[in-house]
Order: sequence, then C-alpha cells, then structure tokens
Amino acid sequence: MTTRRLRVLAVSALKGGVGKTTTAVNLAAAAARAGRRTLLVDADPQGSVGTSLGLSPEARGLAAWLAKDAAFDASVVRAARENLDVLPAGERLLHVEDLYREKGPEKRRTRLAKRFEALDDEGYEVVVLDCPPAASLLLENIYHLAGELILPAKLDFLSLPALEKTRLFAKEANALREKPIRVDGVLPTFYDLRTAVSTELLETLRERFTKILSPIRINVALAEAPSVGKTIFEFDGSSRGAVDYALLAEDLKLA
Repeated sequence: MTTRRLRVLAVSALKGGVGKTTTAVNLAAAAARAGRRTLLVDADPQGSVGTSLGLSPEARGLAAWLAKDAAFDASVVRAARENLDVLPAGERLLHVEDLYREKGPEKRRTRLAKRFEALDDEGYEVVVLDCPPAASLLLENIYHLAGELILPAKLDFLSLPALEKTRLFAKEANALREKPIRVDGVLPTFYDLRTAVSTELLETLRERFTKILSPIRINVALAEAPSVGKTIFEFDGSSRGAVDYALLAEDLKLA
C-alpha cells in the first residue's frame, strides 16, 4: 500500500479581511471530504476557526499544547467533521510567543516544528494552518514548519501592498530554511464578476505574480456559513463558494 506524503499548507496574508480563515476552513473541509485525514490548526490568536465551525470556546487548543500545559489529545477536537480534526487557537496564544522569545534565535524559529514532530504517529495526510495576520515570531515558526504557502488576496487595491509584504516575509523565511517553502499561488478572493475593479485587479495580479489560483467568487453563503458554525459544503453545497473551494482543492491535488 502506498503511503501518502504529509502536506503542510499555511494560509497566510499580512492583512485581515481577505478570506484567510474562510479559505483555511473550507480547504481543510474539502480535503477531509475527499477522504484525506486532515488536521486544521488555528494559529491566529483571534481564534476564528473554532467560531467558524461552531466549536466550544472551552477547547484548550494550540496554546495549551505548545506551552506543554496539555497533551495533544486534550487540546485537539477529534472528528469535528469526518476525517477532520481541529486544533483551535485556545487562550493566550500570544503568551506562547513570549515563551518562545526566551530561547536563542535558532530555537525560537523551530519550536513549532519540533512540537509537531510528536504528531508523526497521528496519521495525518494534510495539515492546514490558519496564520496570524501580522508578522510575528509565531508566523516565523509557521513558515519554518509549513511546506506550502497559499496567499489569499482580496480583489481591492489595499490588498496589493499587503500581498507584497507577505511575499517578502516568505522570502526572508526561506533564507533560513534548508528547503524553500513552496508558494502554491496567490488566491484571489471576493471576486465580483459584476465590477470592473475586480477584473482589473485580477489582471494586475496575473501581471505581477506567476502563480495565480482560480479566484473565489464573492458569495453571500460564504459570509453566512460561519454564523451557524458550518463549512460552505454543509451550509450550501451548490453555492458558488462550495464550487470554488472544491475546485481549489482539486487544483492543489487535495481532492
């Protein structure tokens, strides 16, 4: 029997409101629906992943596990959906970053990756990380851990400078890695077919970046699904959002 290679994907943008959490949640859900054993990690101190999936805010989560205050089994939400485990942010994730600062420069960047080595026996095929929206030591750790990077970019002019900063942060992280993190592509989000500005900005992205993933169209179902704690596939499987995220998973060979 062939063993699938573990893929660790970070969904990252140095700007809020670009569809980062929506992408992490629904991409992980799509991989799980395709039969891949998946771990969704909320590495954003805002903790939006747990809210989006209707999970109890009492879950201990990533913060407790990284600080070694709780075992993985006590921190993760098992089978939040079929084939999908979720590691919520938990409380005091920023406090964990302060703990990391107590170590030397090299150890600071590698603490998260070393912690994840303990999960080798869990049998995950896909790990999706929802990243914090600001440059930080925690984000440095994520970029050291992840093998692939997805860069969501809302199709408005304010997203372009943030996208450039995210790409620069990745470039700086690569200088400290043995093997460069692979950028799967820029993911255009909030694509509105009715407006000229969306088309114009999509063309701008195509001119500036070599890898552009299929756009995620603006869709009210994507905005409504988190309010009832559901993925887009559970909320409205026939919506544009469900179609677009299913196609994204296929493009990335996760489904």
